[in-house]
Amino acid sequence: MKRSQLFFLVAAYSVMAAWVSAKPPEKPRLMQYSRLWTNSPFTIKPARAVPTVVSPLEREWSLGSIRPSPNGYSVTLINKKNRKERIRFIPGYSSGAFKLLEVKQNVQSPKQSKVLVSKGGQKGWITYDEKIVALRASSSSKGSVKKTSSHRTSSSSKSHTRPPMVPPLPPGVHKPTKRVRYVPRHK
Repeated sequence: MKRSQLFFLVAAYSVMAAWVSAKPPEKPRLMQYSRLWTNSPFTIKPARAVPTVVSPLEREWSLGSIRPSPNGYSVTLINKKNRKERIRFIPGYSSGAFKLLEVKQNVQSPKQSKVLVSKGGQKGWITYDEKIVALRASSSSKGSVKKTSSHRTSSSSKSHTRPPMVPPLPPGVHKPTKRVRYVPRHK
């Protein structure tokens, strides 16, 4: 036999042996290719959700007002559960256990203003609460509507305002008179 024939027979025999001893093909697993689509440069990677930790100060308190003053800022915080409970930070005065650390006032959009407050070991950024701000705005607009509608008279088309009601004075007390001021003329 020639050398080329011998080489062909050895190669054919080795291929036959490998084919006979090979296992049957398996169905590919789905997760086998997950690396391809997670690391693909053509897909948008999902943003990783960072868990936001809300401090107890942020849950209990809302920002009431921020007023600039010559020495710093005067800040008022309102308790969300009991709105009559308030904490005022006035420059030069102590606010008990609370400390005002930083103020970020946004003049163009006041609802985005926030203050950093600490109490004991807790720190938190306190912002305006939409529920408290919305309640204030709606209660003041309802009050002005009631006032204007109660002063209208049905007989005329113009709205007239009544003078304010003054309680009567007790007996023996006289109503003060208006002071007339005379300015001397110079000749």
